[in-house]
Amino acid sequence: MKKIKYYIASILLALSCGACNDWLDVDPYDKMLEGKQYSTEDNINSALNGLYRQMAGENLYGGQLSQTSLELMAHYYVYATNGVPGTAAPVPHYYFSIHEYGHGEIESRTGAIWTNAYKTLLNINNFIKGVNESKAIISANHKNVLLGEAYALRAYIHFDLYRLFCPREPQATDKVLPYSISPEATLNQADYENKVYRTSAEFITLLKADIQQAEQLLQANDPILDPALEEDCISDNLQSDFYKNRNRRINYYALMGLKARVLQYTGDATAAAAAAKVITDKIEADQVFHWINPNNVETYKNYIFFSEVIFGVNNPDFRSRGTNYYGKTTFAGGAYAVNKKNLAKNIFATYTEGNPDPSLGSIADVRIKQWTEASILPDGTGTFVTDVAYVSHKYKVDAASAEGYIPAVVDLQVLMRIPEMYYIQAEAALDAGDTASAIDLLNKVLAKRVTSSQYLLQPGTSATEIRDRITGEYYREFSGEGQVFFYHKRLQSEKMFNGIAEGTNTISKSEYTVPIPKAETDADF
Repeated sequence: MKKIKYYIASILLALSCGACNDWLDVDPYDKMLEGKQYSTEDNINSALNGLYRQMAGENLYGGQLSQTSLELMAHYYVYATNGVPGTAAPVPHYYFSIHEYGHGEIESRTGAIWTNAYKTLLNINNFIKGVNESKAIISANHKNVLLGEAYALRAYIHFDLYRLFCPREPQATDKVLPYSISPEATLNQADYENKVYRTSAEFITLLKADIQQAEQLLQANDPILDPALEEDCISDNLQSDFYKNRNRRINYYALMGLKARVLQYTGDATAAAAAAKVITDKIEADQVFHWINPNNVETYKNYIFFSEVIFGVNNPDFRSRGTNYYGKTTFAGGAYAVNKKNLAKNIFATYTEGNPDPSLGSIADVRIKQWTEASILPDGTGTFVTDVAYVSHKYKVDAASAEGYIPAVVDLQVLMRIPEMYYIQAEAALDAGDTASAIDLLNKVLAKRVTSSQYLLQPGTSATEIRDRITGEYYREFSGEGQVFFYHKRLQSEKMFNGIAEGTNTISKSEYTVPIPKAETDADF
């Protein structure tokens, strides 16, 4: 059988950082690692930036695992006939949305996720090895931060591979996925599967070990934990200091967020809530993270709510991809547009109940501000169809110069944000039968989002209603960030918003597992 195709990719080193944003423009190149990459601290820093640049690729967090494929799978976007002749979406939109993963184009795209993820993981392993063996003059504090980020990234990527490709309830003895910890390439070796693939329990054990290792390295060294530095670590303006801009890299709090996700997914809701609370304690103390001012969202085009972002990756192709994803004028041409009924009557249903045809302007939630009517042609020619579909400006920077935007907002793909940590705690409270605490936790987020107090949860709200609100919150809060499909998979939801109309579709459990790509399993592929 063909197995994982690992590629050793070295990372281009920026030997100087003259301009303040040079560190954002580092690209990885496919060639053998060179010793000079770890000969100085600047070179090591550049090597780490190359890993983040790989993560921002379109087949990982710069596209498929954020704004496109995962969101199609969660039924955000129009994927089939929209009640207007000629508006059928292209093949990938349709087959991703009906979870037909065996279709050729879908197979190709999921295969690209697999290949690029494991390629990046191999590079992370080589980075860890290179830093550990480096004779560069570097402080212990800085070295620990660099290694802590590397172990955290290794855990982060593996966890998303697990959520995507592993069945929710695998057999205990089944080898489900490889967990990549070696810097050596592995190519069709004898007994390959037993050497590289892990059972679900083995995989999670290795994942938790990486999180623990990263935690030990970061908890005493990450600048974001220093009270004298924490407010400088996340700034509206990008800074040239490598150890700032911390929410553009996987910092200590992002690691705690990842820990919370893993613990919640593996069934330890109490421990997950405790990890999440480490983060929410900071924003409640108005330290490190800060709730956005809803009155300034449109002024600064801050639809990502930057001061609440725990972790994201810088994507230098952000603007061109945003235009490609959200600037199309036909559904058939590949527009990532949301059906108005799905947006108003499913995603924002809390605010439109009883109104058969609500205007989006009437919705009392600051998150509606990111959505604008799409200019969609029914068949590529003729008259634009009005009030049919909407596109998000959350990840579409309109001007080439990014004029009017907070500098730190531009080119940032968000991967983790504060409200998720409240939702994790609220679910734990629900599991414990404590609906009052669940209501209180959700209302802490809603108080910063709704523009009318009538939409806060009221005392006595049932557990079922609270769960429904959490589901809606995931859709409202995380559009373009790849979390909603994983939310449904974790819960094995039997229903998912329709995507092309008001209402829901029935989803089978098998639809939540993407098969391991044929490029990995099929010798003839």
